[in-house]
Amino acid sequence: MATAYKWTNPSVLAFAQGQDPVEMMERAAREVALAAMDEGWTGPPFDPLNLAERRGLKIDARGDIPDARLIPTAYGSVLQYNPTRPRGRLRFSIAHEIAHTLFPDHDEQVRNRLTHDTYARGDNWQLEVLCNIGAAELLMPAGSFSDWAKETPSIQKVMDLRKQFNVSVEACIIRLVKLSAQPMAAFCASVHDDGSRRVDYVISSSGWRCPVKVGQRVPASSVLEEATEIGFTAIRQEEWVNQHPLQVECVALAPYPGSAEPRVVGLLIEPETAGYSPRAVDEVDGDALQPRGGGRKLLVHVVPNTSHAWGGAGFASSLRRRFPDTWSTFRDHYAREHSTPRLGEVVFADVSDDLSVAHMVAQAGIGQSSVQRLRYAALSECLKKVQEHACDLNATVHMPRIGTGHGGANWQLIRELISDELVDKGIKTTVYRLPPRLGA
Repeated sequence: MATAYKWTNPSVLAFAQGQDPVEMMERAAREVALAAMDEGWTGPPFDPLNLAERRGLKIDARGDIPDARLIPTAYGSVLQYNPTRPRGRLRFSIAHEIAHTLFPDHDEQVRNRLTHDTYARGDNWQLEVLCNIGAAELLMPAGSFSDWAKETPSIQKVMDLRKQFNVSVEACIIRLVKLSAQPMAAFCASVHDDGSRRVDYVISSSGWRCPVKVGQRVPASSVLEEATEIGFTAIRQEEWVNQHPLQVECVALAPYPGSAEPRVVGLLIEPETAGYSPRAVDEVDGDALQPRGGGRKLLVHVVPNTSHAWGGAGFASSLRRRFPDTWSTFRDHYAREHSTPRLGEVVFADVSDDLSVAHMVAQAGIGQSSVQRLRYAALSECLKKVQEHACDLNATVHMPRIGTGHGGANWQLIRELISDELVDKGIKTTVYRLPPRLGA
């Protein structure tokens, strides 16, 4: 989702392993949130202190530190925080420190968001950028605040919502953009060593390619220069890229450690929307066992982590009866491997020249349960494999409303995972809802 940029910070490079660090941080933070939700972490509001404890961090409340910091010890990392700080700011700071734990070298030095004694490297702002993005994902994870999709994003709306829901400005901006059906992007810009203000990250709404590049210089005359104090907002239509006007709406936030200049975050909104069609999951009434359209199709569904034949009245048992060879392929795969299905695995089976099936192992167990059986983290992992296979086949993807029957999961969250892993990556995806009985 973010434009490519030459990253230099050693911690960032080790974390990204040759891939885009922004996308890697979004994915890593989301996986942490999904795994926690699988274990009962609920919201909104999502409690970052509870998440820290789930991550195995020791917690220490202290009134003598500015905000929050991560302290490495021989017995594991300790997250220290000042409980007297404003709640919204403190929640973001704690989530920011949790994001630091996603880096392989996080326990090699003290990580302190608001002081600069450990930020001697000139590119440590890159580390802070990614941790802010991670914090936003942890505080407002996939599936949360879905009603915000109806909002018309603006910097004033951001300021209103962040007060109403006690969330950080940055998290609110990123979440609004991800939910928006309008062409826009979240951005952050800061003053760099050469004295110029440059773009630190760009995160676009689905299906829109923002013309602004990460690392590019912001025009000296930009409205960003009016956001001179923390909390100041500014709005103007500008051309950061020749012949491409954008509505720029921004607010000044606290600077990175080691800097005296506020960083500026905000929205880049495309004023001309003619011809723009946001990518979305197609939801239709019909039978997924009769997928529509031409070309190669991949029929996707969720199965439990068991080798027992799928029974009951669910989609898996209907598919087994309709295409018995696909069940045989699944059963024989694990018989050959002398193993049982594991969460996160996918078994593919061909039905015909133009139809294949993907059995996604994303449900823990079968039968009645007091807890949700669908596992979000496993489903996310499965969808990544489905995306790769669909690309190889040049196939469209078709599925029922997965995870909401025996799985007992939240469809808003599942739909967002489908959008992130399939639709946003160019895979046309159709979800089939069984139509209501006429006259019922």
